[in-house]
Amino acid sequence: MTSSSGPTFQVRRDPNFDNLRRTLLRRGPPGPVPFLELASDPAMIQAVLGDKHNWGSLALFGGLEIAEKQQRELRGTAILDLTLRFYYENGYDCVPVWTGPQFPRSNYRLGTDPTVVGDSFDGTRIWQDEVTGPIQNWADFEAYPWPKPEDMSYRAVEYLNSVVPEGMKVSANFFGIFEISSWLVGFQPLCYALFDQPDLVAAICQRVGDLTVATVAHVVAVDNVGMVFLGDDLGFATATLVSPSVLRKHVFPQHRRVVETVHAAGKPVLFHSCGNVYSVMEEIIENGFAGKHSYEDKIMPVEDVYRRWGDRIAILGGVDMDLLARGSEEDVRRRVRQILEVCGTKGTGYCLGTGNTATNYIPKQNYLAMLDEGRRWNREHFG
Repeated sequence: MTSSSGPTFQVRRDPNFDNLRRTLLRRGPPGPVPFLELASDPAMIQAVLGDKHNWGSLALFGGLEIAEKQQRELRGTAILDLTLRFYYENGYDCVPVWTGPQFPRSNYRLGTDPTVVGDSFDGTRIWQDEVTGPIQNWADFEAYPWPKPEDMSYRAVEYLNSVVPEGMKVSANFFGIFEISSWLVGFQPLCYALFDQPDLVAAICQRVGDLTVATVAHVVAVDNVGMVFLGDDLGFATATLVSPSVLRKHVFPQHRRVVETVHAAGKPVLFHSCGNVYSVMEEIIENGFAGKHSYEDKIMPVEDVYRRWGDRIAILGGVDMDLLARGSEEDVRRRVRQILEVCGTKGTGYCLGTGNTATNYIPKQNYLAMLDEGRRWNREHFG
């Protein structure tokens, strides 16, 4: 990395990670509702900050093994400075950074992104290829170039650790066990392998878990890493992607290892999953996650989730993506008020944010309206 003393902030804020931590752990006394996002698209960061940079050909998180040059660009201090500015200046108490082992593969497809904003990046979007992957059998498993813990890079985490403002922390974000395993096999052949080669699936999940836990153990020892966010998409609109019994056998034991490692460092760990995962919500809670993230109104509005499980796990985000993308600013403000009047009045156990991520197809004014309405509501209720 090139040297940098950190970003120059255009807006002054007073981040308070202690308040965020209190909220996630559902402790008193009541306080203002924090803002929280899993991630923000480069185009949204540029649109809000008005500061252009060559992000390279990136997916939302840049987590795929694309060109080495582009990976260097992603981890460059200029990108990290922009990301930190975005979260600090918009009133967040932590800045997310994606880390963890990189699993080489080429089973993804590039296409033109019709939602590109200006020249924020080159207009390429990456889709997962669900019908193939580098591991199809035991020979592939043995030949696969599994990353080695001693070779893993933590440069982005270490840089943000050195420049994050007082009162703010870093959220270390990791891709999940099921996601990575399905990417290595391809979702369609994975489903066949669950019947034809269950021992291979078990070995893949175990190896991915081992490498993830090794990385987590290193990252949580970094001083200004305040929490871990594990993103593992397990569901779609009506159910989990595979049987709950498969998740209980192959995935949740690895989740518990991650949680135990983070807890040993005295830090909270949050869980992100898209889709309808309510058939395994009990396991998600029992696994020890402090909070659950990602909600869609068409599946279950976030208020209903809060009423049902909010006394046992923090509920995070939930302003519906479709509303943010297609609604008016007035619609967004009205919906934020509705959510906060149910989820925010206790002053603990809920964080305001989008239903998934701050994507490039959300109009900037709607995203900013969500935050502004949250600030207004907090002033009215907590001063």
